[in-house]
Amino acid sequence: MQFKDVARVDVDGRTICLDCSGELSYISHAHSDHVSGKKKNEVIASDATLHLAGVQFNSKLVHERVKLHPAGHMLGATQIEVQRDGGNFVYTGDFSLNDGFTYKGAHIIEADELLIESTYGSPDYHFPKKEELAEILKKEIQSRLSFGNVVFAVYATGKSQELIKMLNEYCNITPVVSPEVARVSEIYVKHGQPLSYINSHSDEAVEAFRENFVGIIPKSQFRPELRMRLTQHYHKPCYFGSLSGWNAKFPSEVFDIALPFSDHADFNDLVEYVDHSDPKKVYVFGAFAETLSNVLKLRGYQSIAVK
Repeated sequence: MQFKDVARVDVDGRTICLDCSGELSYISHAHSDHVSGKKKNEVIASDATLHLAGVQFNSKLVHERVKLHPAGHMLGATQIEVQRDGGNFVYTGDFSLNDGFTYKGAHIIEADELLIESTYGSPDYHFPKKEELAEILKKEIQSRLSFGNVVFAVYATGKSQELIKMLNEYCNITPVVSPEVARVSEIYVKHGQPLSYINSHSDEAVEAFRENFVGIIPKSQFRPELRMRLTQHYHKPCYFGSLSGWNAKFPSEVFDIALPFSDHADFNDLVEYVDHSDPKKVYVFGAFAETLSNVLKLRGYQSIAVK
């Protein structure tokens, strides 16, 4: 079964397209892989998601049978619940049950039919508490910052802001960030999430670069040869860091700091969500969909993996 087969939900003669294109599009959160196109006719999404994604739309649907719930994961991320004849349908989108540094964790919703993500739906993926990772991060930075600069390559939207908040609160550090990260962070601030950072293209950054600094660049801009370029430019070592759930099993040798920090649910959280939601039928999509679906079948659920 394909994701598109279950990612369209009918309500009162309207079809809601879940994180895909259509006349009526639901956008769970602002990461690019969930925003198909920048122009929409009619949308269902949180204000923060629309602001972060830069989506243009004609109207925003409010319907008594459609309800949005917090999903954790990042600013503005939601789950959608649709009341249909015969029961309710819930789509989680990407979610995290635990609080982040810039968001509250997801609510578990009881559902008759559940469509759940499975990015880390393998028993190999268990994440430490974020407070523990923040303390490790502090030690990793302190051990290197006296010798050179530390630069993190992470997603510009969501992960960068979590990192900024950690650096502010646990390390008393104001990082220098790329313009793209600064643009997203400014939106976070406008939505009530205070963050302290320096735009790398500002006059303030010129002064910051005179000392050893912690920097943040989008993950897409990282190249292994960047280490040599920055080392030569600043005449001191440059250490690189990665924050990713994949580091739980496959820490990259390219990075000096590689922590298993994720804004997704890990395996135990995925199973916990299903157990508390207690759906009559559950559809699983994403990486490890087959693995998680098989685990759920063993627990007595009617589970179907979708591609």
